[in-house]
Amino acid sequence: MVNYILLYKIRKLVKQILKEKIEDGEIATTPRSCLGCLADELSWEIYYLFKEREEGKKGGSDQADKDKEKTEEPE
Repeated sequence: MVNYILLYKIRKLVKQILKEKIEDGEIATTPRSCLGCLADELSWEIYYLFKEREEGKKGGSDQADKDKEKTEEPE
């Protein structure tokens, strides 16, 4: 399930960062640039990265144990 509150917070922060970068001249814009569209795309990507990381933590402990067993093979 999508956590729209988290997504909104991410989008708000991304949009603020983009505005600062544009003001500093670090990001070039054109008259047809859509800051909101760019913020939406980046926000969704960041959101999915958070979700992957969260899922990795849930299932990661089992995988980490398996990896640990593989690296600790007796000689």
